[in-house]
Amino acid sequence: MQRLINIKIARAYHTISYEALCVLTGMTPIHIELESQAIIYYNTRGNEKSEQYHAPKHYSQWNHPADALEMKEKREGREYMVEVYTDGSKSSGGVGSGIAIFENNHLPLQLMYRLADECSNNQAEQLAIV
Repeated sequence: MQRLINIKIARAYHTISYEALCVLTGMTPIHIELESQAIIYYNTRGNEKSEQYHAPKHYSQWNHPADALEMKEKREGREYMVEVYTDGSKSSGGVGSGIAIFENNHLPLQLMYRLADECSNNQAEQLAIV
């Protein structure tokens, strides 16, 4: 239903994708909006302790990741307790992501995910980082 409304608003052809229409019209996809409203409802009415809840910011008000994160280089002679390494790759055998988490130079957790063959190497890298 939202797709048809977006086509009218954007005055676009019927062959355009739903995702592209949402970008063109600036409308949040309905499933994301419903999920957000469900979270707001749960936090305001389903949990009595959440009186201080604030609605999430619109995506246009989000901070740019480069401004929010501070990258620090590893220094020699300094002890680090946790190190995380990520990798994503695509080959003829498939697409996958891997994460290795080291604590005090010990490997307590190693995660591996297989993605659909249609996924790209970039998507595999992003999944590993997330």
